[in-house]
Amino acid sequence: GGERVSFCLVCSVLVSSVVVALGPLKADAVANDRQVNILKVSGFPTEGTVKATYAKHIEAHLIDVEKGVLADGDFSAAERDAYNFASLSKDPAYSVAIDKDRDLAAIRRRTKLMPVYFCKDDQGQVTRVVVPYYGQGLWSTIYGYVAINPKDGNTLDAVTYYSHGETPGLGGEIDNPRWQAQWVDKKILDDQGNYKFHIQKNADHKGAGKDFEVDALSGATLTSAGVDRFTHYWLGDAYQPFLANLRKGEIIK
Repeated sequence: GGERVSFCLVCSVLVSSVVVALGPLKADAVANDRQVNILKVSGFPTEGTVKATYAKHIEAHLIDVEKGVLADGDFSAAERDAYNFASLSKDPAYSVAIDKDRDLAAIRRRTKLMPVYFCKDDQGQVTRVVVPYYGQGLWSTIYGYVAINPKDGNTLDAVTYYSHGETPGLGGEIDNPRWQAQWVDKKILDDQGNYKFHIQKNADHKGAGKDFEVDALSGATLTSAGVDRFTHYWLGDAYQPFLANLRKGEIIK
């Protein structure tokens, strides 16, 4: 009996040691995945390593979502970059409940602060602003990034998704570069300030809707509808105070 207890104790210590040792490796892998996906929509190709390219071109900030202003506060650059909004959204100290009639993303709560990423060229000029966004698809919570033109705070430059469990070949086609390419140059609001972007069947590519509409995915009506709804929530509601301030020139001086 004593030998078995000693053996189990040794095994426990070994497992704990492995977990502790792998901690930094897991953190590095998570950071690398985030950097890869933000660079996908940054407009800058990876030159050398992902880490070096990211450090050269990407600057992380936090925003107060309700006020639409920068809220970097006492957060370090590393803390801003890795701000875990998905986890913190479950903590009432860091998040707020979303009114049911506004919760198009079906996420119930969101963090008070959200990370945003400024993409800077070699001269230090911000060429794109990347915001994370997410919500319910058909089978899963879908997480992605959208790049927005900082000059008007209203034109989409790129989109990508980095985590979801939608059906391969159907809803999973949100990962298809050809579909994502439809988002480029689409507008969020019309000239009167009304939310106009939509994902829909038989999207208008030549008429009045050409600046606002993206085709729904074939055979994936519910996934398409989910992405449409949570895009509306984040870009048409939650981020609008920030985008309005971006348009006014109050975010990037």
